[in-house]
Amino acid sequence: MLALDAETAHRSRAYRTFRLDRAGRVRAAEILSAEDDTQARRRARAMVQRDPIELWERTRFLGRFEPVVQGGADRQAP
Repeated sequence: MLALDAETAHRSRAYRTFRLDRAGRVRAAEILSAEDDTQARRRARAMVQRDPIELWERTRFLGRFEPVVQGGADRQAP
């Protein structure tokens, strides 16, 4: 649950993050508090682990952040 004091609530905005599964369906949702879009994007990007994260403010889509693909030993050289 999101708990904000009066000062934080005054300068913060509520965003929503959606963790997606491999098929692109929402697996989990979380409220993210940030002062502006830039800060919200940074925080959403930091949340990415194995699954993509979408960031929204109400009906406004702010971005999709993908996990970084690590090259493995089974990769063939060109």
